[in-house]
Amino acid sequence: MIRHQLRRLTAATLVALIALGAAPAVADEDEPTITFFGGGFGHGIGMSQYGAFNMADQGFTYDEILAFYYADTELESVDGFGDFGDNDDVDVLITGPGDQYTRSVIAVSRPLVEGAPEPDWEITLSADGEEIATADDSVRATYDSGWSVTLDGDELCDERCNDVALAFVVTGGTHLVLEADLDSTNLGQPTGGKSGAYSGAEILLYPGALGGGCGGATSFCAIHSGLDLQDYVKGIAEIPVSWPEHAQRAQAVAARSYAASAILRRVGNGKAYDVVDTTADQYYVGYYRRSACGNWCGAIDATDNEVLVHEATGIAETFYSASNGGHTAEPPDVWSGGTTRPYLVATPDPYDAHDDNPYAAREYVYSVADVSEWLNDYHLSYPEAGDQLQVGTVRSIDIDAPPSGRVSFATVTIVGSEKTSVVYKVPGDPSEPYGFRFYNALKQGCQNTQGCEAMRSTNFAVLESIPFTDVDYDDYFYLPVLWMTLEDITTGVDPTTFGSEDPNSRAQLATFIWRFAGEPEPTEPHGFTDVVVDSFYEDAVAWMKANEITTGTSPTEFSPEGNVSRAEAAAFLWRFAGSPGSEHPHSFTDVPENTYYTDAVRWMVEWDITTGTLPTTFSPNDTVTRAQIATFLYRLAGAPGAFAEGIELPAAMRDA
Repeated sequence: MIRHQLRRLTAATLVALIALGAAPAVADEDEPTITFFGGGFGHGIGMSQYGAFNMADQGFTYDEILAFYYADTELESVDGFGDFGDNDDVDVLITGPGDQYTRSVIAVSRPLVEGAPEPDWEITLSADGEEIATADDSVRATYDSGWSVTLDGDELCDERCNDVALAFVVTGGTHLVLEADLDSTNLGQPTGGKSGAYSGAEILLYPGALGGGCGGATSFCAIHSGLDLQDYVKGIAEIPVSWPEHAQRAQAVAARSYAASAILRRVGNGKAYDVVDTTADQYYVGYYRRSACGNWCGAIDATDNEVLVHEATGIAETFYSASNGGHTAEPPDVWSGGTTRPYLVATPDPYDAHDDNPYAAREYVYSVADVSEWLNDYHLSYPEAGDQLQVGTVRSIDIDAPPSGRVSFATVTIVGSEKTSVVYKVPGDPSEPYGFRFYNALKQGCQNTQGCEAMRSTNFAVLESIPFTDVDYDDYFYLPVLWMTLEDITTGVDPTTFGSEDPNSRAQLATFIWRFAGEPEPTEPHGFTDVVVDSFYEDAVAWMKANEITTGTSPTEFSPEGNVSRAEAAAFLWRFAGSPGSEHPHSFTDVPENTYYTDAVRWMVEWDITTGTLPTTFSPNDTVTRAQIATFLYRLAGAPGAFAEGIELPAAMRDA
């Protein structure tokens, strides 16, 4: 578990932290503040759409993007799944205002083209497969223990409409529009300011009297029914069509896989539909997306029928969201009763943070007074929550979160001037920690405070100050340097400079690893003539030599001022972890077989300690920077499985 703790907020220790970038702070500079670091938008499980954007922009292909976000999956054709192939159409529930599922009236309307009714427009009404009537203008359908469908007040239905679903198909023109009533609000999800337009397949009105999850005797569902899987995906509007080609291909496969898995998963659930058109499943808008499909349709056609498959589960349930804030989550981190999947694992995501992502992790700085007020003023409509958050003036906050950083079901302990409180779903019942209540109090309080920017995700931590002016909150190495600072692994090259882009010397790396290990006493002399007696790195080098992490650059020299290459850094870290065996493949063309660092690089790739300098290069001879070393160590600190059996884990492990 990751533990994020704020030191006690006393006048002697508290430093006012000023937020960087677009300032969300509501605190004055002379009052104590609490700094939160977090980001993301959506649940954070599976693929980050902004992460996919960044990966594609860096040259990764869609299969590489998918492999990163969905562990141990393979691309296969959906045609290979007989159960799905027998029923490969998709039935989409169309919702109304407020995501309403059912209704008692609907208008199947003639669209406007440049402000005028579309010419030569026609729809056909069928009941239980039998044609009932055609209409060349908008019709109104109501259901109250039976159907009434009227055109200009004239009834179109007869006894054949009784106790069946009605189907409308466009037989002239381009599409139809669904409205809540004649000349009323359009149904469905909007795109480009438009909504409610559908083409292809049929619009099915399914009466609640038949069940199907469509209400009761006076209601029905509107369903875009019988869509080909490809056409369904073309109607999804989850990312802009202007995004890089391979980001769109990755999205197409994820959307197709999710739909196919949902259909298979929901067989026999009694519903008249497979998926809904909201983000409860996928954001389906129909005609207006398909009619201006552009690159999106190209990506769908280029990945025709491809889905992601895991050997243990079949077609993968490929959840995705806009942004994960720098770390993917597992379902139990986010959803009550969520079950794990072998391909949905919590892992650091270095691609989520980039300039184009408005939800990337960043600092949020709030005054202690505001946070205290938000917590004390937070009340729920149900009494069992009690007064858990009413603690007086906040003194400290401790969040015991899973590796993903999600606080939803984390144990949050708040120390206040009046009491100490642990946030549980039911007060006093430690079986259900409920950090989401703490997050919601912060969010609501901030939203009600003028000039305050609220956190958009439950992926956040309480941070202390980084003293280094050359480390910014949106740098990929921000959290690694923060972790090293809090664990006393680094003090910087001077009190205000970390030296992020400086080359990492051999003396510095030895010291970093030694401090990470807990500064163990060396058991024998090092024997190197160029190691200065009583230097900051002498004990570190002696310990590394005794533990066969280094043999020096020669039998008598360590070369402490020499710069460390990326290959040497890999070898040092691998030996520190006990030289564990690894057969994991890598994609680096510049890492040959049978070098001193080959196994080390395989191991680093296996445990997500490195992604290389490019998808196909590790750059073993390049000098490693202090920022890169910080990142390597931080990722290793979050991967206890990376250490060989029998190796004692360092106390500074992030999940300890």
